Amino acid sequence: MYQMKSEMPGAGRHSGSPILTKSNALEQIPMLWKVYDDLRIKKRDGRVDKWVRETVREVKSQCENSQWKNSETLKGYITLHDEFTEEKGIPSSCEVLINLILERGSVPRINTFVDIYNVISVITGVSIGAHDIRNLSGNPRLQATIRDMPFAPIGGSGGGLARVGEYAYIDDVGVICRMDIKQCDRTKITNNTRRVLVIFQGHQGIGEDILRGSILRLDGALETFGVMV
Repeated sequence: MYQMKSEMPGAGRHSGSPILTKSNALEQIPMLWKVYDDLRIKKRDGRVDKWVRETVREVKSQCENSQWKNSETLKGYITLHDEFTEEKGIPSSCEVLINLILERGSVPRINTFVDIYNVISVITGVSIGAHDIRNLSGNPRLQATIRDMPFAPIGGSGGGLARVGEYAYIDDVGVICRMDIKQCDRTKITNNTRRVLVIFQGHQGIGEDILRGSILRLDGALETFGVMV
């Protein structure tokens, strides 16, 4: 592979360093979050386009056969999801992105920030989610749901649902991400976004060191392409 406390305090404040946090009830889910300020997000950038194309070529070359799906990094997410939902075999967001590369020849192209963190997820195998801080309400928290919770997913024509017993990232309004696989439309990153909360989530086989490595890769790419100044 290109290879919380119950709340995330400070999601509305600047955080220069990533914070390791765990839910008291979900200690098996390691998660790092980081706030990015003063971002300069564009619809497209030629340098990012070139980098995405080069990465896509490498991924397609490395994933020519189905053996890549046997990665312990990817299987660990499926095992984690299976523990919390009756819908078995749900792949990680990273695995979904790799499948899109193999089927369509690219990751989805949204804007420079989203394109970059999607590629970093493919490179590292880490599930990464990002939320526009101005559209968050209160402190997001990671918890197991006690009831079915509907939400509007990004790009979804129908409604999304975080089912009872699943883990979810939730703010005072509702679900911002079902497990680590489906983000809500309300907090999506747009060209006008300036402050972002990024969540890097692992599983029992992906600990803090790997999560911090993915953060360093994202930091480097954002600086290189002028998204973070």
